[in-house]
Amino acid sequence: MSTSQRLELALERMQSSDWQRFEKIASIFLSSEFDELRTVASQSGDGGRDAELYSSTGEPSVVIQYSVAVDWRGKINATVKRLRETMPNVHTLLYLTNQVVGANCDELRKALRSKYGLSLDIRDRRWFIERVSKTMANQQAAEELACIIVDPYLNFAGVGPYVQAELSSPEAIAAVTFLGLQWRDDVRDKGLTKIAFESLVRAALVNTDSKNRLSRDLVKEKVRQLIPDHSSNQIALYVDGALKRLSKQKIKHWPREDEFCLSHEEVQRLKEYRAEAALSERNLLATIRFIANKQISHYDISDSEHELFAQVLRVGVDAILFDRSQAFAMAVKTETLPALADVDFGDILTSVVNKALLPIKVGVDWNVLLKNAIREVLISNDSAIHIYLRSMSDAYTLLAFLKQTPDVQGAVEKMFSYGMLWLDTTIILPLIADELEESEETRGRFTRMIDAAREAGLKLYVTPGVIEEVERHMNRALTCSRLSNGKWEGSVPFLLERFISTGRASSTFDKWLELFRGEVRPLQDISEYLADIYDIKEHSLSIECESSSPELKYALQNILYDRYERRKEKYGSTFDEMAITKLVTHDVECYCGVLQYRKKSHTQASPFGYTAWWLTVDRHVFDLKSKLRHEISDQYQDSPVISADFLVNYLAFGPVRRNITKSKESNLPLLMVLGSATALTSELISEADKIRQDMKEMPERLIRRKVRDHLDMARARIGPIANMGMDVAEDCILSMYD
Repeated sequence: MSTSQRLELALERMQSSDWQRFEKIASIFLSSEFDELRTVASQSGDGGRDAELYSSTGEPSVVIQYSVAVDWRGKINATVKRLRETMPNVHTLLYLTNQVVGANCDELRKALRSKYGLSLDIRDRRWFIERVSKTMANQQAAEELACIIVDPYLNFAGVGPYVQAELSSPEAIAAVTFLGLQWRDDVRDKGLTKIAFESLVRAALVNTDSKNRLSRDLVKEKVRQLIPDHSSNQIALYVDGALKRLSKQKIKHWPREDEFCLSHEEVQRLKEYRAEAALSERNLLATIRFIANKQISHYDISDSEHELFAQVLRVGVDAILFDRSQAFAMAVKTETLPALADVDFGDILTSVVNKALLPIKVGVDWNVLLKNAIREVLISNDSAIHIYLRSMSDAYTLLAFLKQTPDVQGAVEKMFSYGMLWLDTTIILPLIADELEESEETRGRFTRMIDAAREAGLKLYVTPGVIEEVERHMNRALTCSRLSNGKWEGSVPFLLERFISTGRASSTFDKWLELFRGEVRPLQDISEYLADIYDIKEHSLSIECESSSPELKYALQNILYDRYERRKEKYGSTFDEMAITKLVTHDVECYCGVLQYRKKSHTQASPFGYTAWWLTVDRHVFDLKSKLRHEISDQYQDSPVISADFLVNYLAFGPVRRNITKSKESNLPLLMVLGSATALTSELISEADKIRQDMKEMPERLIRRKVRDHLDMARARIGPIANMGMDVAEDCILSMYD
């Protein structure tokens, strides 16, 4: 991190209690420009200023105010009012602040000039950063301030606030930091156990140097304290191996005393990593404040409550990353795939809200607002923020594995190293919707997942039934796009909702669909599109399904029919009997077909050892195995269903990880849900069309942005589908048939 970056971070993190430190650095920076600078300080008061420019005529005309006040407008107005009483002849006020002001002061500057004839000159955070290298004194002052404010903060950089509170020692915080650093930098073919223990050893040596070394036994003891539930002998063996490998470059070893410390290069690498994490955290907080504001903008919430909600949101994001990392490690240990199927975040957010002491507000459900905001953060396509959070999540996951077993590599090796995935419609439609992204930097989550799966060597398939569901969904969406306001009943189809939400005109939806299919052979066109673009091949499972147990198929049909009937009653879905029959038939083919394919391919009978899977985000199919226990006498094989959330973690940590480039792994999604789909109504579509009509003379790019922002505000006002349950979101996709 450069001196200017360290100073920027120091100024940003200053509190009201740091006013004396700010006055010191401000006076040093000013003194390089004004030889006549004089500090004013006395027990009788400063008359409204902290310094002045010396004047031989007596009373100064230029005075200076140093302030770390967040409300810089209020502070300036109070200072001017005081100066009018004590020093009425002052014509210039230099106001130095650690805040970011920029052009926001233009109106205030004009007002003071017209009302008092006073010239206001604001030197804000940017002014300091631009002048840090001007003199040696400036650089020294900046570094001194950074050492006091930034360095203690950097000790926790790269570890989120929830985890900082959960972990009980600085050593544990250091362990997470080194896990993140090691995970980012190490080659892909290194085993997870080696990565984990090399991280723990370096964490144990975090404050060492050539004069302050640790013995081998003490290193082992510090590592054992981090994972106390495992065998001391086993830990000692792994630590010895890590010390041997690291002694070649990362740490220094004194053989006679058998003592160790971090190398200078490793200390510098750690500092750089922490600095990068601190800057990423700052950018994340800016995004979180924006999302928080969007969620609560239409409520009567004060600025202080807004800031508190943003802080709670940051803690909540970290809590979810940590909780899901634990869930994945536990799923691997217990071989229970449904562990990551629930995306409602459970009780963890209730606990976060309870600890935050958010005020009771009529009409405000903090739990719902927090859930929706967290979902938006975790599915963001902002690559810089995503990579930062992904790095945190990976570090948390490694720590979670270490809590389960010291042999992390052995734990993940039970998972399949080669696989065939049949993709559900709930995967294919979001994948097609990703085509709406206009740049490589904002490539959608489903595209990134499929790209990584393909790079890992997994074979991807869809059944003809899924192709049919996609084609029927497109027809339904096209019909909706052509109906005028009030004539469409039910949820707006998923693809059309995604299309309009990007600001595009509904009248151009039919042209966009031509990317995927024509009018003559639409099923063949869609199949060829998936094969050409994503290497997803059409592969029927009808033969395998036919040869599977009639009892199993009958039980599945009953369970699935009952599910759709309950959804019709609960949400007023518009499925007809033919549509339900089609959907049930396709689901039974995938479920039974994959089970039967496993028998044919002679894969091992471990829950993670199978090579054939049915991939979906439809969480309701994850409990089919448990429901089948009550329907059939024979206990069939393990569930063929794998969640998209489990898959992305498998791609990062499973045996296939060595086949995936680091850039693709760091861009793996954090949360695989359908998105922030709102119950977009035909009225909202009409509103979007009206905005387009009103702005028809403007550039298309500007129109899209205006429409998109309007619909975003409507989302916040109406509330996303998550408020009503994921069933409704799934209906947006599964309502395929007229």
